[in-house]
Amino acid sequence: MAFTMQPVLTSSPPIGAEWRYEVKYDGYRCILRIHSSGVTLTSRNGVELSSTFPEITQFAKTAFQHLEKELPLTLDGEIVCLVNPCRADFEHLQVRGRLKRPDKIQESANARPCCFLAFDLLERSGEDVTLLSYLDRKKSLRELISAAKLPASPDPYAKETIQSIPCYDHFDQLWEMVIKYDGEGIVAKKTNSKWLEKKRSSDWLKYKNFKQAYVCITGFNPNNGFLTVSVLKNGIMTPIASVSHGMRDEEKSAIREIMEQHGHQTPSGEFKLEPSICAAVQYLTILHGTLREVSFIGFEFQMDWTECTYAQVIRHSKPVHPKLQFTSLDKIIFEKNKKTKEDFIQYMIEVSDYLLPFLKNRAVTVIRYPHGSRSESFFQKNKPDYAPDFVQSFYDGSHEHIVCEDMSTLLWLCNQLALEFHVPFQTIKSRRPAEIVIDLDPPSRDDFLMAVQAANELKRLLDSFGITSYPKLSGNKGIQLYIPLSPEAFTYEETRQFTQLIAEYCTNAFPELFTTERLIKNRHGKLYLDYLQHAEGKTIICPYSTRGNELGTVAAPLYWHEVQSSLTPALFTIDTVIDRIKKQGCPFFDFYRNPQDEPLSAILHQLKKKS
Repeated sequence: MAFTMQPVLTSSPPIGAEWRYEVKYDGYRCILRIHSSGVTLTSRNGVELSSTFPEITQFAKTAFQHLEKELPLTLDGEIVCLVNPCRADFEHLQVRGRLKRPDKIQESANARPCCFLAFDLLERSGEDVTLLSYLDRKKSLRELISAAKLPASPDPYAKETIQSIPCYDHFDQLWEMVIKYDGEGIVAKKTNSKWLEKKRSSDWLKYKNFKQAYVCITGFNPNNGFLTVSVLKNGIMTPIASVSHGMRDEEKSAIREIMEQHGHQTPSGEFKLEPSICAAVQYLTILHGTLREVSFIGFEFQMDWTECTYAQVIRHSKPVHPKLQFTSLDKIIFEKNKKTKEDFIQYMIEVSDYLLPFLKNRAVTVIRYPHGSRSESFFQKNKPDYAPDFVQSFYDGSHEHIVCEDMSTLLWLCNQLALEFHVPFQTIKSRRPAEIVIDLDPPSRDDFLMAVQAANELKRLLDSFGITSYPKLSGNKGIQLYIPLSPEAFTYEETRQFTQLIAEYCTNAFPELFTTERLIKNRHGKLYLDYLQHAEGKTIICPYSTRGNELGTVAAPLYWHEVQSSLTPALFTIDTVIDRIKKQGCPFFDFYRNPQDEPLSAILHQLKKKS
């Protein structure tokens, strides 16, 4: 029995003035209690989680220090690992929740901190407020969050590990946002509802953002009535879910008859069926390659079982504009590993959570390969006349630039075989850089180790300045070092002074390694340090973009410990990068949380004094 108040699942959202709406997140439901003697985190089942999420408990100890009169405090909320304002990464949270060793827990907390999203207030200044109305508790929570200077709404880039979930007056407004960000759903709450311990109440209703997938029926357990449904994954029919919910009695009877006539019964009593019959199912999310919260919709007798692919499931897993059409999905585009257009689209969907933040508010330039990576290509800077109206754009006075910050625009460009995404250093709202990028370009692919050496030398230099840098493969033959900045903090002229300083130091300290010579014939086999590339109007390959080569290598962010002689760019392809993120996380996870304004300002100040 849960200790917390629980919502009831509904198939249709309640509408009316007596309801308010909150985003539902996929996480661990928890009670956070803050008192003068310490902090406790308790799951809805009464499990102590304080030591499992030290980044939350440690932050809580300091966040309310100046609000002693408000203690003790008890908050109801969700522990999550935010991906975007409406969605959390439950897969990472599960991994995190299983860690037992304190050093491993702290290591994960440092690398990818989770946060507590508060949505209700149960105790304030030692006073039980659960019998107050939902609106009164919400108002009190907002006051508290404001007084503690905590984020009033979930922000994946905020450093604070306690944030708040706001409520909305209208369902449609919030549902549109949930769909855009592919959130789990919405919880509707009655304005006069009290908080009831150990109670599942229809005063709170959860409405979930279910998706649809086409699957092949490959097994049946007559003991419990569960179907095994599968899809083609890498050419092999692979189970993706077990489903019973949603099946009518006549459908169960039909399945039983089919299995007895055409299936093969195993010693355990279960039936196996060769791929032939397709069905549609509804599900909430995909976890470890398996569908969660699955229910049966109906048979799809007109479908060919070969259409039931994992790539198809992924393609239908994201909300896209109804006008978006995919063509020639079986076209080979990366010749060396025989990857198709569908494989490419699948990669872009799966990496979109990590790619789109770097495309947001940027005037994207793409390189299109209409016939695949082995054929001719061309740059596309402007939005073409034939682009559908859902493709977003920005007019700068001379060009209509595409702005790719939603799934529909991204996948339309993918269908156009835009294999490379290049972005400027500034956003469409600014003429100042949002980051510094130092491009380390060795003479050839065979000289990649020069880039490794150069990157490590630069890291030592930047570390001595107190500057945190982030390495990334170019996707071709080099390495690029990123330094995040606050918006509007520096001009291009100021960043040029810094990159020139870096270049001069490197060419003087390591003349055998670095050159700033623009003409290839004058480089004499040295690594080209392109400090002039960092300027208004210039672009750089976007993190996680593919490259238009035969392997489809990726401009993948790296951890510094990976930048060593064993580093091999050819191993970072659409086949490997997604798996790598799931296992290791994104090396640029805290990029936008960590602007390097202070040390850079100090260096620029010194340069001005010298001049």
